[in-house]
Order: sequence, then structure tokens, then C-alpha cells
Amino acid sequence: MDPKVMAIYLPQFHRVPENDEWWGEGFTEWTAVKGAEPLFEGHNQPRIPLNKNYYNLLEHDTMAWQADLMDKYHIDGMCIYHYWFEDGRRILEKPAENLLQWTDIKMPFCFYWANQTWSRTWKKLWDSCTWSGVYEGPRKENDTGILLKQSYGREKDWEEHFLYLLPFFRDERYIKIDNKPVFIIYRPDDIFSLWDMADYFNERARQAGFAGVYFIGSCWDAQPGLDATFEKQPDWGSDLYDETWEMTLNNKQEKGCKTYLCGGVDFDNSPRMGKNCFILKGATPQKFYQYFKRLYCKSRYLQNEFIFVNAWNEWGEGMYLEPDERWGHGYLEAIKNVVEECRDGGSENRTEEFAVHYKTEDEQYLRKVTRTADRYGALLNNWLTLRERKTDFAQYFKKYGYQNIAIYGMGKLGTHLLYELMESDVTVKCGIDRNSERMDCGIAVYHPDQSIPEVDAVVMTVTHMYSEISEMLRQNMKCPMVTIEEIVQELMFL
Repeated sequence: MDPKVMAIYLPQFHRVPENDEWWGEGFTEWTAVKGAEPLFEGHNQPRIPLNKNYYNLLEHDTMAWQADLMDKYHIDGMCIYHYWFEDGRRILEKPAENLLQWTDIKMPFCFYWANQTWSRTWKKLWDSCTWSGVYEGPRKENDTGILLKQSYGREKDWEEHFLYLLPFFRDERYIKIDNKPVFIIYRPDDIFSLWDMADYFNERARQAGFAGVYFIGSCWDAQPGLDATFEKQPDWGSDLYDETWEMTLNNKQEKGCKTYLCGGVDFDNSPRMGKNCFILKGATPQKFYQYFKRLYCKSRYLQNEFIFVNAWNEWGEGMYLEPDERWGHGYLEAIKNVVEECRDGGSENRTEEFAVHYKTEDEQYLRKVTRTADRYGALLNNWLTLRERKTDFAQYFKKYGYQNIAIYGMGKLGTHLLYELMESDVTVKCGIDRNSERMDCGIAVYHPDQSIPEVDAVVMTVTHMYSEISEMLRQNMKCPMVTIEEIVQELMFL
């Protein structure tokens, strides 16, 4: 199988009111690119597009030109970053929406949901997407630092998101596997109800005539709700191009999980981050050709439908295939040469043996335990922050109309949640726990096998096995299943 070459695509090259407000009138990605300065002798900055083509993505001719480059150099599809925030707030959506209308542009595509909160760098917000303070204007009074808040909501929010995506899914250019539109998620670990949201999307997709949605997560491990994972390069284990690529090529495959591979073009985010940047050293089109060829052949060996390239046009981070003044079309030529030499099992494909290593059961178990411990620690840290702020937990339940709830897991976290809601208008009707006969927490506690009173929602206060617990409870209960992590996550950004 010849994998399709998929390039990650940034729609940040046009004006939007938000950027005008946050960073100054007329700000786009090009503002950062043009303003870059070399930080040391020989530093390849500023990066200049070939023929100084500082294009505007809202222009038809720009996207038509990109589509022509794709066709000429064997790029099979664009993974367009998709931004969908709390309450359906969107930004940078116009290029994709225009593409939907410009049916004459032959640009196969899918969406890559960049699901992170946006914030200013000076605000110490955990795990948010930030910009350098060099572009920051005067701070406003009571400014929280949050520019756009990422949260995931529940069924009503998922329905709104799905209905927005549906016209794109129906476009003949939208990339699909077995009649499933491909939808990539940048940080699936952050969506604590991912399995539930994926089930909802799949059901709605089937109602719309598809076989479901094909979810790919850019993460290391298989997770409920995902059909496959995607190992995004570059990995930050080294700042040397050759070492980074060797680590990429020698990564283990996750047992029992489809894993797509990704090659990075280059990396230098000094245009965005100034002296607080990360620079990958030693990238050239010639090296990229050699490494990408090995990755392409490995993808063929694994019978992968896709191979990803990071990126098509991340100019502010130095990751771009588009032609520039220094290398011309060198990186695009590398892709073209690899595909033409390797397609259909050509003579160059392959004398090298690809050892595919699978994690043992013990390795998988250790990874799972470590991941659970990390999530538990992060949850407790955030919960303590909420306590310091005197945050009212009832706000979450009132927002979604959950008046009467049950708590699954009446250990420490369940007991703490009960305490948080004790003086509120939210009624905890009961607890659910396998050790119900040993629980004495001031409310009735039922075993999962017992008949449980009807409630508006069940809150699961464990940090693993959400999908399994939800499936078990839904045999007798029809209400939403909510995780304690998503509650705390949403309250953190109030």
C-alpha cells in the first residue's frame, strides 16, 4: 500500500478581528515571520517565501496555487487546523469555509482539531497555546490572560460541533477511510469524555449516511474513542535534526493500535517566541529526503493509509514545505522524489528491514499506571487551586441543568465532591460503589448491580476506565456520564 502524504496546514495567514485586538492591527503569521531576527551567526532568519510571496489565504488564487503545488509534488491532502472553542467559538475558519465554496480547487483535506486554550505567555496557565510577549499590548485591568477558552461541553455542544463539520464531511474532497471522515485531535488526553463524544459523533455520522467518523489522536497510546494514533514529529528529545529523525524512525509501535508516522521538515519558533525559542539544528532538504524516504518505506511496510508531514506552512515555527528564498522548492522536490521512487514497490523500496517492536503486557501496564498517576496528580493540583479561589462547584452542574446527581466512586475524590456540593442547590441523591456495604458517608450508596434512583447525571470520580464504567452503568441508567476531570478542567477557566 502506498501511503497518502498528508501535510499539516495552518490557516493563520489572513486578518481576523481577534488578532487585531490582541496583537495589533493587521497582525497575521507573516507579522512574526517578517519581524524575526538572527540570534547567532549563521541563523537562518528571517525566513523569506520565494519571490516574497506573503500571501493572503482569503484569496482564491492563493489556495489554487497551493493546490497546484500539492498536485505537482505528490502531496495528497491537507490536515487543516480547526479551532473550535467553548460555546462553539471559532477563529481562523474562513480559509476552510471558502474552500468548501470553491469547488474548482482540487485540494483534498481533513480537519485537525487544535484543542487548546489560547492565552498570553505572561499568564501562567497550564497547557495553553501561547504567543510571545513581544507581540503583547498593554495589559488591561482584570485581564485573566485567557484569549480563547477550550472546553468540550456535553451533548448539546457536541451536536453543534458536528452540525458545523457535516457540510465539510459531505464534500467529495474531504478525506475518508471506509466512508468515515477522518478527524484528527491534537490533544485527545485533554478530552476526558472522549469515548462518549466519539460515540455521539459516530452515531450522528451514521444517521447522516457515513459509516462513522475515523478519529486519529496525536498521542502515544491507544484510547477509547480513537481509531488510531499519530506520532507527531518533532519530538523534543534532541535539538539536533539527525538525532530527532533517528528517534522518530526507531519508535516502537503501540500494541493493538494503528499508528501513523510523521516526519518534520524543520523547526525554529524564534519568530514567535524570541529568545525563549527552540531551534532544531542541521535541517536541509537533502537530509529530509533521506529520512523521509525511510519513513515512507516504513509506512508502506506497516500498510498505513497515511504518512504525515509537519508542516505545509508553519512559517512562524520554521516548519514548511512551501518554497522559500534559501531552499527554493527543495523540500517539495524531496517529497516528490521519494514518492516516485517508492510507489508501487519500486526498486528502491526496500533492502532495509523494519523491525516493528510491540510493547509487552508489562510495559503497557506500567505505562497505564504512570499515566493514571500523572492525571491524578494534575487533578488534585487543579482542585486545590479551585479551593484557593473558593470556586463554587455547583456552577458546572447548573450550566448543564444537572439538579440531581449520583457520584460513582465514594473514595477520597467522591467524598470531596460530596463536600463541595453540600451547601449548594445541587442534590447528591446517592453514591455508587462496588464496596457499597462498607461506605458510611452520609448518603445512600448502591452497588452498580442494584437498582439505582434516577438522576440527571452520574459523576465518575475515578481517573481511568471511564468508558468501561460508563458502559456498565448505562445498562440500567440512561443519564449522561460525566468525569470529575472534565468538571475540574472547565471550572479552572471560569
